[in-house]
Amino acid sequence: MDSPEHTFVTLAQFVQLVQRYPAIAWMHRGQTDISWPLRPRAGRPEFYLKATDYWIEKGQASADLGRFRAWREQAVAFCERLPSNDFECLAFAQHYGLATRLLDWSSNPLVALFFAVEGQDDVDGAVYCYYTQTCVAPDNCTPEELGVVARYTPRPFDRRILAQGGLFTYHPRPEVPLQAEGIKEDAVKELSEVDVNLVVIRVLAKWKAMLQRQLNDVGINRRTCFPDLEGLSEFVDWETRQSVARRNEQ
Repeated sequence: MDSPEHTFVTLAQFVQLVQRYPAIAWMHRGQTDISWPLRPRAGRPEFYLKATDYWIEKGQASADLGRFRAWREQAVAFCERLPSNDFECLAFAQHYGLATRLLDWSSNPLVALFFAVEGQDDVDGAVYCYYTQTCVAPDNCTPEELGVVARYTPRPFDRRILAQGGLFTYHPRPEVPLQAEGIKEDAVKELSEVDVNLVVIRVLAKWKAMLQRQLNDVGINRRTCFPDLEGLSEFVDWETRQSVARRNEQ
């Protein structure tokens, strides 16, 4: 089933558009390149196809969960308190850079747009809007037992997750890109005026720089999305480049 695709130019037009896919039901993800498939890092060839045999030789039934178990055994040396729940620990590992079967999303479409426009000015980006009624019940099942794509909202164990409205989709087969499916709930159909649960909003490359400036004007930038010294440093660097560019235009 194909996903509907929208386009826009200004931030105001984007806001008007995403009101059809509100965060009360939908989740949002920004990608700087629209050609990238919607799948977790654990499903990319370098982590899935090329690494499976390595983990099978170590006695693991799943390459990505085997990698996660190995990470978890060693992470206790670096962190006094690891989450005891498997799903929360997966989110913790994802946050610190491990390739997992979780895919990052946001409850804030403006944050998703920020991630779509902050790089690769030569290719179109995308904001994806996704709906699923299936949610992870972390106390009632394990990653091995959950066999469908599901929404997972973790506790905000880090300032970045809180600032970005962070949440995830869990993918039991991370190598399979997310595809649009029909929506069964009439209330969601009526609210969003769409019959499928995955919508694409194309972000044209030529408008990325302008949209990033407009997002900064409403307080969506590296400093607010990454509320730490790294985020502040990257924001000040970007602000400096913007100032230089404005001077060169005069």
